[in-house]
Amino acid sequence: MHARTENALATAAWIGLFAWSLCASSAEADAIHHVRKTYNDQPFDYTMKLAADRDAYRVYRLTYPSPVVTPVAANNTIPADYYLPKGIAPGDPKRPAVVCLHILNGNFELVQMICSSLASRGVPAVMFKLPYYGERSLPGGRRALLSKPELFLTALPQGVEDARRTVDLLASREEVDSQRIGVAGISLGGLLGATAAARDPRLNRAALILAGGDLAQIIDTASEARDLKRFLATLGPERRREFDRVIASMDPLNHAAALRERAQRGHVLMFNGTDDRVIPKVCAEKLAAALGISDRVEWLEGLGHYTAMAALPQILSTTVDFFAQDLPEGVALAPVPPRKSATPTAIVGRMLAGVSTLMSVAPDERHCHRVDLSVTATLKGGKPVDASVQLVRGHGDRFRLSVDIRRPLRVAAALGNSGVPWMASGGKTVFRGSLGPGETPPPAIDPKHLLKLQMVSGVVAGAAMAPSLLDSVVTLEEDRAATNVHAVRITSKKDPSDWARLVLHADGRRPDRVEFDVDGTRGTVKFLAWQFNSPVEEERFAPPADLPVREVRRADVERMFVAMFNFAMEKAK
Repeated sequence: MHARTENALATAAWIGLFAWSLCASSAEADAIHHVRKTYNDQPFDYTMKLAADRDAYRVYRLTYPSPVVTPVAANNTIPADYYLPKGIAPGDPKRPAVVCLHILNGNFELVQMICSSLASRGVPAVMFKLPYYGERSLPGGRRALLSKPELFLTALPQGVEDARRTVDLLASREEVDSQRIGVAGISLGGLLGATAAARDPRLNRAALILAGGDLAQIIDTASEARDLKRFLATLGPERRREFDRVIASMDPLNHAAALRERAQRGHVLMFNGTDDRVIPKVCAEKLAAALGISDRVEWLEGLGHYTAMAALPQILSTTVDFFAQDLPEGVALAPVPPRKSATPTAIVGRMLAGVSTLMSVAPDERHCHRVDLSVTATLKGGKPVDASVQLVRGHGDRFRLSVDIRRPLRVAAALGNSGVPWMASGGKTVFRGSLGPGETPPPAIDPKHLLKLQMVSGVVAGAAMAPSLLDSVVTLEEDRAATNVHAVRITSKKDPSDWARLVLHADGRRPDRVEFDVDGTRGTVKFLAWQFNSPVEEERFAPPADLPVREVRRADVERMFVAMFNFAMEKAK
């Protein structure tokens, strides 16, 4: 076929797809849809309005009635966000879909990250706000709910009913396979998700993240439930039995038998921390045993309920794979229309992916990650800063880090491991740890600092996988004031006077510099090198060749490494 003809056909295809997507978007916007078939034989209507347009999916705001009517009018309408992958045309094979349930404290970012990751993989996902959260809340928000434990207990069964109502909605959607709807929940969402899946056989899969069984024990041990525990202690015997019945009715352990068959088929995924004090390990083990999957729990070794953020990339990728295996054969991700340049969100996401790679992904043998930065700034008090940092991370334990601060103080230091640890300070002497292990082993890195670093790495990796979630804290927009360059302006939503400008290299992919004004400090970070998994010579990890070398015990150099790391992490608070 002639190249010009091929180009014409390709252009026509993109125009057609774009036109169809516009029609689909306008048809969905502000539309009212009717759901006839429901779990409780009560038809209902829902509204659907376009809320956001991303590279791989669109987000629609849904509203629909809760099947439970409460005295709080705002609580009787369910607000939800539907993440719909792009490129689904009428008549396409139906896809699996997932109901996603959020955590106790009312932060929605984690569950939004799951929805975004699923939709980017081609799986529709919906997140709704549980009873008395968000727009459904009492005056005073979540604190008001937790100060009313009696009301909180009524919210749990309503949350399960709302999940089933959301399954009704998904099952009515043309693009959704009603036989392959799943549920994913984190913490409180995992507890409710397990009970909802047990009660509703239409929930084909369940991903239970940081959840477990024996709700009474969880309430008794978790500090987050102390107000509820105190409230229960004030009840008389008859009233206490009534509330115990509510707790028992919500306990996934008491419904596990109805979910066991699906669990045996591999349709239940559990992620739990071995050191979780909110959902104790024994409670996770009880639920896993009741489901018959004790040997299949994804244990996060050494992590607790909140430090599980360190494993966020693992949790996200495994959860998405778990649901994506139900995608019809041959279904591909929606093609991204060609554009002259990437979107601001994609650019920032690519930058975060590089940071994540540097922190958590080791390069191949004889390869390295290399970052070379030059920093000039003026501090809030007017002091100038002039410094440079070079980091080369190699395979295994090989690395080289050098820091040269020229202002406000003159400091120059370098350290590394070329097979032998070494360090140099002040451009005078290299201390090379070649004399054996020494009499005593070096002190260990403070575990809390190491865990902190792992958590930061996990959050960065998660944000790189779903960069649109940054929208909740910053505004990302193309900086049209920048001439002859492609730049993204990043503005804090909390304080718009805090901003940064990410300017790309001429190739349109690598960062060239970041200009910033944050909390009164203005400056520029220049990227002299930004390379990942590139070939490297061993000499790159060697100490400066022009300095005298003093051979010392290996343990002494390692001890200095540990002390410097712990000091830096303390200062990073």
